[in-house]
Amino acid sequence: MNEHIRLDETDSTARAIRMRRQKVRLKKMRREDLRKAIFLVAFVVFLLCKVFGCSVMYGSSMSPALENGDLLFYYRLQSGYENGDVVVYEVDHITYVGRIAALPQEAVEITGDGQLIVNGYTQADFNSQEAYERGPKAVSYPLELSENEYFVLADDKTSVEDSRTYGAVSEKNIRGVVITILRRREI
Repeated sequence: MNEHIRLDETDSTARAIRMRRQKVRLKKMRREDLRKAIFLVAFVVFLLCKVFGCSVMYGSSMSPALENGDLLFYYRLQSGYENGDVVVYEVDHITYVGRIAALPQEAVEITGDGQLIVNGYTQADFNSQEAYERGPKAVSYPLELSENEYFVLADDKTSVEDSRTYGAVSEKNIRGVVITILRRREI
């Protein structure tokens, strides 16, 4: 009978030790999971703040390519831009979206009849027969772009919220090039 009591005591002690070890293992697993979750959140925040960006398209200045309410994702680490790139840029703390029409060191002019001329060559636009409006008198033509300056135009030629109003856009004011669009107009 004494042996039976001793076996019960050893069983309960072994069970208590096993339970204690299990609790310690669970605690370690929870800490590791928490560390992984914190790392993942920090990594995603880093990507969204430093590598990629997100902006909402307001207005119809880029119609028909982009419409009011579209969600734009852009890449911030672009080094240099090309003609035709759609970019998100900032002027006077206001965010705009436009298409690069002229690169640094080029000469830009918008004629009285609304033709866009870059380096003496008329830029053909086969999608539209509309003419560019010149915008306010703040920008004088021909406009010589210096190093790291771009001439950015809206796709809607009647909208003058672009370089026709603000002049050349410095590369440091360009947030990034649009890489994808999420259509959310009907949501």
